[in-house]
Amino acid sequence: MALGSMLLQMKPEAEKNLRSRLAELPGVSVEERTPGGELVLVAETEDLAALHKLSREIEQLPGVLGLYPSYVTTEDEGE
Repeated sequence: MALGSMLLQMKPEAEKNLRSRLAELPGVSVEERTPGGELVLVAETEDLAALHKLSREIEQLPGVLGLYPSYVTTEDEGE
């Protein structure tokens, strides 16, 4: 399992649409909105490759100016 926290910078007018689109993505949650207008996201995927793919998908959403990882970790199922 891979877990990542990301800061999403967006156009202010795109927030409502982005929240809706992000809610449709499996494993993605919007945790809060910063005073600066960014969204704090948490994403959980099966592995790092899937987390990378999901991040690329989020970056392509209309209104996204940037997506910046702040924390990434993996957990081995066997341990």
